[in-house]
Amino acid sequence: MKRIAIPLLLSLSLLLSGCQNTDTGSNGGDSASTGAESVAVIDTAALFSDWDLDGSYDESAAVHIQLEGETAVCDSDAVSIDGSRITLLDEGTYLVSGALTDGQIVVDAGDTDKVQIVLAGASLTCADSAAIYSKSADKVFLTLAEGTENTLTNGGSYIAIDENNIDSVVFSKTDLTLNGSGSLTIDAQAGHGVVSKDELTITGGSYTITGGSYTVTAAEHGMTGKDSLAVAGGDFTIISGKDGLHAENADDSALGFLYVADGTFTITAQGDAVSASGALQVDGGTFDLTTGGGSASVTMTTGDSFAPGGMGGGPGGQDGAPLQGDPPAGGETPPERPDNSGGQLPELPAQPSGSETASAAETAEGTETAEDTVSQKGVKADGALTINGGTFTVDSADDCLHSGGALAVTGGTFTLSSGDDAIHSDDAVTIRAGEFSIPYCYEGVEGLSVTVEGGAFDVTAHDDGFNAAGGADSSGFGGRDEPFAASEDSFITVNGGTITVVSDGDCLDSNGDLTVNGGTLDLTCNGNGNTALDCSGSYTNNGGSVTTNDGSETNSGGRSGNRLEEEREPLPSGRPKA
Repeated sequence: MKRIAIPLLLSLSLLLSGCQNTDTGSNGGDSASTGAESVAVIDTAALFSDWDLDGSYDESAAVHIQLEGETAVCDSDAVSIDGSRITLLDEGTYLVSGALTDGQIVVDAGDTDKVQIVLAGASLTCADSAAIYSKSADKVFLTLAEGTENTLTNGGSYIAIDENNIDSVVFSKTDLTLNGSGSLTIDAQAGHGVVSKDELTITGGSYTITGGSYTVTAAEHGMTGKDSLAVAGGDFTIISGKDGLHAENADDSALGFLYVADGTFTITAQGDAVSASGALQVDGGTFDLTTGGGSASVTMTTGDSFAPGGMGGGPGGQDGAPLQGDPPAGGETPPERPDNSGGQLPELPAQPSGSETASAAETAEGTETAEDTVSQKGVKADGALTINGGTFTVDSADDCLHSGGALAVTGGTFTLSSGDDAIHSDDAVTIRAGEFSIPYCYEGVEGLSVTVEGGAFDVTAHDDGFNAAGGADSSGFGGRDEPFAASEDSFITVNGGTITVVSDGDCLDSNGDLTVNGGTLDLTCNGNGNTALDCSGSYTNNGGSVTTNDGSETNSGGRSGNRLEEEREPLPSGRPKA
């Protein structure tokens, strides 16, 4: 099959190779905030073939299959019909229409055969297995005919019919592509919506996927690809008991990646909305994501074992006291920055009470420890995460954007409400451009290091606005056993952009150096022993415009990193779990 070439994006290493500081005393321009070059963690050149993207077919040459209640009618030797089981035996295009009340379409073709199934007003229900099961082929294309509505349903159980563990409404042992311009509704009463044990590719169509119970204990994903999940476009509405879009390969760390070029995604998940065990890259699309009941489902507390914080990258807040604040309702803009000219510190809005504030560790099965809870992040990559564009509205119980490796953003529009961190990386965070509205979070941006080249940030945080290596993943939520440790790799560098922070902890908190080479920073710290600027290493302003409500920009005694060594309190070993 001919492969079309999609131009390769720049290597991630170009983005993370370092930052060029402006001259001391410069005006601190924001040249990097616009026109940022995209970066890549995934080779996209061969992800989509001509056939993947086309979705066309020759109706006159296709084998027609008419579903008729408890059986089907077809006059081709390439199709075997045994009661309500329809088996496709050869390469070719099969056009399916009508309704099957309890049956199954099975692809059992040769290893080199390519099979196209065109759903043209088809409704299939299988009470105890997959409605469509690809057992053997080189590749299967599931095409949605233009202007048609199609439905695939599982009745609530899966009974083994061979050696394969079938556990989804559409189950494929082969490469699987979903394309076309029609619509498909998948109702997974049990198990997953779509599973490919190889590559899952989606290039078009309208998909509504519901399934599973809305509890943490139900392990259902919306759409899953083992080797990869690649989406070129489409319209998706997914309600899942676990992850919405999911790619996972436990055998090969180079696989299990997820790529989105474009599309519209409305996902409500009890697990992660978009998740990959490998790298994850988004180049565009519109995302409306809700996980774990949203940020309002989490009771946030400070994790410190000591009262007033702000000590060299240490988190702020009172000893174990709950932090106050309500996430805004969907679509609302964050509160306006208060006028502090009269010295009055702003108050964050009150936190919901009663049943609206169930602990993050509570499930339908009772109270569990943090380690037992399901991951409930918006966009999560166990490997590197890069976002080059798109519009994101995320309301998540856990992190909104999360990376187990480096995290890079070169553009996009983000409205992020989180029960933990809005943006988190276990490694380096690099942001070149983008518009970030973060009205509710524990910490706004957290990583081993944080580099801001440009962009616009409006952050309201219960703890730190920006944190380099000072906290643990899920610090407000209760997650990773080991926190970040201070190291020479920990720093915050601002080379450009516009940053507005209102925080109960430190506004900018670094366990290493804190350097401002450009940009405009407007920082309001609500006190409690915290400061707007806090660092364990040195603080240097080479030309940025920095305004603080507590004088920490000009008062060396107001920053823990500039205190005399004998006056500094030791760093905490880490936050206890909430």
